[in-house]
This record gives sequence, C-alpha cells and structure tokens, in this order.
Amino acid sequence: MRILVTAYSIAPSTGGGRIGILGICRGLARRGHEILLHTTNADGDGVLDVPVGVSTRQEGVEVWFHPAQKVIWGNVLSFPVIRALRQKVPGSDLVLIHSLYQFTSTFAAHYCRKFSVPYILRPHGTLDPFLVYRRRWPLKWAYINLFEKKNFNSAAAVQYSSQMEEEMTHQFMTVTSPSLVIPEGINLESFAELPQRGTFRTKYPATAGKILVLFLSRFHQKKGIELLIRAFARVKRRGSNAHLVLAGSGDSDYVKRIPQILRDAGISDSATITGQLSDLEKLSALADADLFALPSYGENFGIAVVEAMACGLPVLISDKVGICREIANAGAGVVTPCDPERIAEAMESLIKDPRSRARLGERGRRLVHAQFSMDRMAERMEHAYQALCSNA
Repeated sequence: MRILVTAYSIAPSTGGGRIGILGICRGLARRGHEILLHTTNADGDGVLDVPVGVSTRQEGVEVWFHPAQKVIWGNVLSFPVIRALRQKVPGSDLVLIHSLYQFTSTFAAHYCRKFSVPYILRPHGTLDPFLVYRRRWPLKWAYINLFEKKNFNSAAAVQYSSQMEEEMTHQFMTVTSPSLVIPEGINLESFAELPQRGTFRTKYPATAGKILVLFLSRFHQKKGIELLIRAFARVKRRGSNAHLVLAGSGDSDYVKRIPQILRDAGISDSATITGQLSDLEKLSALADADLFALPSYGENFGIAVVEAMACGLPVLISDKVGICREIANAGAGVVTPCDPERIAEAMESLIKDPRSRARLGERGRRLVHAQFSMDRMAERMEHAYQALCSNA
C-alpha cells in the first residue's frame, strides 16, 4: 500500500505523539509498504533544525518537513504542507491523519473526501475532557462542530490507541465511522541494551544512594506532576530515602512554576528537574530509576509507561492512563486513583519492597513484548488497513 501520513509536528516537544507517529511509519515501512510523512518544522514556539521542502529518508520512510508559517493557539498554519497534501492525496491508497484542531488534519480530510481516498483519523487523546474543557472551550466547540464532526464521520475508520480512548470519545460525541482499537508499539531493539547502570546518577550527584522515583513525560497539568509532588512529599515526611526525578519539557510558563511547587511542598532538596533528555539520556534515566510514576489525569495510551516497562522498570500509574486495565490485568504495575494519599501509600509500599518492584518489572517487560511492540502494532494495522482499502 501507498500510505500518506500527515501530522502538524513530530518535534520531541510533542512527547509520546511523536514516538507513536514515527513508530507507525517505521513499522509499516518494515512490512514493505510505501510510507510518505508530510509534517511541519514546528517545535512549540520555535522550529526544528531540519531540511525544509525536500525529501529525506528515515528508516525506510520518506519524510517531508514544510515550514510552519504561523502558530495560532497551537494550530500550525503552513500553506506549503496544504499544497503538498493536495498533490499527494490523489495518488495514495490510504491517508493516516494525526490529531485534531489543526489545519493539516482539516485540509487532509477535505482532500480525501474531494478525491475519494479513504482516510483514518487518529485523535491522539485530543477529545479528553480534561483537555477539551480546560482551555479555549468555546473555540474548540466551534471547531468541532464546523469541521471535526464531519472529519470523524466521513472517515473510513477512527483509530484509537486504547479502549479507554474509544469510550472517552464516544461519550463526547456520536461517531458513526467504524472504530479500530490498536495499541501503540515501540521498537524493542531500542531498549534491548541499556546504558551502564550509574551513568545517570553520576551526572546528577544528588541522586546517589537514593531510591529514584522517575517521572519522564511532557510537562503539562494533565500529567499529574503536582499530584505526584504532593504524594512524594507525604512519602518523604514519613522518612523515606527516595529522590524524585522530573524529566521532560513543556510549556515554558508551566515549567517555570515547578520549582516553586517543589519548594512549597518542602522537597526541593529531594527532587531533580533535568529538562528535556536526549534519547541516550532517557535510557540512562530509565536504567538507573527504581520506580516510574505517571499519575496522569488523562492519557489516551501512555507510551512513556510502555518504554519504562520495556526497561524492566516497575510502574505506578493512575486509573486515567489508557492502558491501565491491561497493566492491572497482567499484574505489571500498580494502578491508583488520582488521589495524593493513595499514590503516596502505593509509592511507599513499592519503595520498601525491592522484590515486588522486580516482580512487577519483569511482568511489565513480558507485557510489552507480547502486546506493545512496533512489529505487533504494524501487523494489526496492515490487516485493518488492507481491509479498508479493499472496501473503498
């Protein structure tokens, strides 16, 4: 199949979305399909240092970066990518559209309908009530009613990363298009050999000799960072020899607030903020950590959780993370409500019990290999996409 993929950005600042998009492209390319990815060079308030307007090949995928000309409330406007979509859609067997509220996704769906090319829409959790109602709700409501309802209900299918995401979307709006629930997948080869244990701790001396609790994700209010800080402060008041590592980046205004939140909680000396980590630094952090925590208020999947489990790291997550049911059913982690005391109790129990951490870590690794590999994801997508194309 010739599959056109479009996304407004694949910058590292987009977090798990970037990993998921690239994983899909590479997984399908490895199965022999022709994959073209058209995106922009947008990176938050700046731009990526990438070649613009020319084709590059990345692990079998033809990638085109187009200039982001203007960003309006997070919506990336790029007439070059719109022109490219108009040219490339007619020659595609299938178009895979990522995310909502974007000019790229809106125009891609429009051209698919215009040229009668089947398309799959991937909302990436953008209809999470925590996000929808929290910021610019009137604008989102207008955009949904003007564009997104039509985009959803004209799609050959809507692809969700978890059962929870599908349920959340159907609670929000009536969707008549067929559903595909296909979990995200990671490249297991990237986690087969981790950096030598101690590498991360050497760079951050304050972590020496401590039990490391790692948060590694995009810095956003929905990720439950403040909830985690409050829970960790309770654990420290009970005399725990633990250290909290907050790794990632996000909106600059929110990132600047985190040090004060740590001071207010009285744990500044027991926490380290690393900023955005490179791929190698991320692996070093995962290799040295003792526990991974993501008490998110909303997560359509949880790619960072899967990466942690791939490293054999026990995970502590909220019941709002998209794959919490799979993790709970496999006994591969601890799932709690978004409540600081419940999180603190679970965290303290795991900190005190290395055998339990090791047991959860091994179960998590097995779960990732069984369900969340890039190859397994690509195989499921291939079968579903071929069926859609034959019915078009």
